[in-house]
Amino acid sequence: MEKINAKAAVLGGGASGLAAAVGLARKTGAGSVILLERQDRIGRKLLATGNGRCNISNENISEKHYHGDENIIRSVIGGFGVNDLKSFFAGLGVLLRSDSEGRIYPHSNQSATILDSLRNECARLGVAERRSFAAHSIKREKGRFVIFSDDTEVSCERLVIATGSKAFPQSGADDSGYALLKTLGIKYTELFPALCPIATSERYKSLKGVRARGSVTLLADGKAVKETQGEIQFTDSGISGICVFELSRSVNEFFLKGSIDGKPCKKLQISADVLNSLSFPELCAYLEACKRLFGSAPADGLLSGALNIQLSRVIAKTCGLSEKACSSLTNRDIKQIASAAKRLTFTPSGTGSFSSAQVCAGGVGSDEVFPDTLMSRKHKGLYICGELLNVDGDCGGFNLHFAVASGLKTAENYK
Repeated sequence: MEKINAKAAVLGGGASGLAAAVGLARKTGAGSVILLERQDRIGRKLLATGNGRCNISNENISEKHYHGDENIIRSVIGGFGVNDLKSFFAGLGVLLRSDSEGRIYPHSNQSATILDSLRNECARLGVAERRSFAAHSIKREKGRFVIFSDDTEVSCERLVIATGSKAFPQSGADDSGYALLKTLGIKYTELFPALCPIATSERYKSLKGVRARGSVTLLADGKAVKETQGEIQFTDSGISGICVFELSRSVNEFFLKGSIDGKPCKKLQISADVLNSLSFPELCAYLEACKRLFGSAPADGLLSGALNIQLSRVIAKTCGLSEKACSSLTNRDIKQIASAAKRLTFTPSGTGSFSSAQVCAGGVGSDEVFPDTLMSRKHKGLYICGELLNVDGDCGGFNLHFAVASGLKTAENYK
């Protein structure tokens, strides 16, 4: 059994773990920190983020874009804003850029730039890497933490657990971190997928692969509780796309807890406006013009000049007007088609899966860690960061920003 001693150890080589290792090494000096990763490569999930482009942050970073434990959100995000992140990566030689919607990427447009910058800084600071280190238990012995794998023991004064969540298992993510937390007596709230497609009772097989720019509104007991906009993607089991992802946390909470943002509700629906660039009167006027243009052609193609033909057909079918000639459509028919395009309704049918989720909701809260340091309330010198915490953000770089911020937070008060 190989035995290794270090001042500090970081368990998990993702964004939060790498940031924690950098922060600790800057405080402790060369050769005092070891980074332990279960997989055979560091940062595998980080490389896949943003379709390989790594949406690292957002110009609009604020607490309102995060969900979960408000105390932790306030401490981490309130103490590390977008300018702090920019300064941190500028110090690593990384040039960042922002797109028109505020999403921040490396100028190279490659996730490898972010990963390499963090690993290079770790190497410069003398952080040791140990890959294929599958920790199966952690014990406290004589004031130190001992992390055990099948063939290695690592002893340290300070331990940061940054193993990530079980969202996106294709990247090698799993729930091993939660199992380790349990052995230490650390509790966490119920876990569920966030930022994922939504399965619906309505199955329009003809729409599989169809996309439309528009907006989606989540209705709880008939009342609008959240609206987002962007590209809506139709699948064989429901709807997807970034704007849909941002509703998925609430949908999954409803099926697990019967509530939305902690407020009980009984019925959930999603209303999609696939022509939100036009007001209702403008859309009616457009349809009247198409009615005259298309003459005796069937009404299922009335919207074919604005939408994918398959989506035009589905809308006409929901109105019962597919076979009617365009020229014979009444004012009432026109309004019915316009209403269907502005309020195409879907009924969520169940929770999403972790395999299709970008992040995990739920986790360790401020009843288990001190929000200002992220140190365990039960074990002095033990810190938890990243997705293990009960914090998840919206799409657009908010989750990676939190990962880096929380990782650095674990090193702030090192003495």
